[in-house]
Amino acid sequence: MKIDDRTEQRVRDTLHWVVKRDLNKFDAALKSFPDEAAQKAALALVVAVSGFVLIDLHGARPTPQQVDVLAEEIGRMETWASVSAEETASFINAVVAGRSLTEHSTPEDVVVLAFVIAGSLLAARPMPEGQWWFNYLDKVEAAIEAAG
Repeated sequence: MKIDDRTEQRVRDTLHWVVKRDLNKFDAALKSFPDEAAQKAALALVVAVSGFVLIDLHGARPTPQQVDVLAEEIGRMETWASVSAEETASFINAVVAGRSLTEHSTPEDVVVLAFVIAGSLLAARPMPEGQWWFNYLDKVEAAIEAAG
């Protein structure tokens, strides 16, 4: 996957407000994508980021039990965005299985879920001293681009 610089910056800005848990600025950042093509590119990127981080966290695709535990944690941490554990589990299961993301959610809900879950996964990952979620995102994006 080739990551467009403009899409990458908007995605990073949007993820920033997820990590900060600022609903108003998160909503404004979501609205900053200029058109449907930009929105689709951003969604593809955050879904790829989520998939990569899920596999990295677990050393493989997470088991159904691991998904349930993670979904409960994300549901508790991200109440500010009204993301439930059930929605999170459904989204994660779809990502790791390569199924349609709109199977159980509307396209609008999928966008919110994708950003909130990606931001939550990035922020919750243990990092070495002096490293932040965006440093990890740099590595994730490099791996996604290298994978093609």
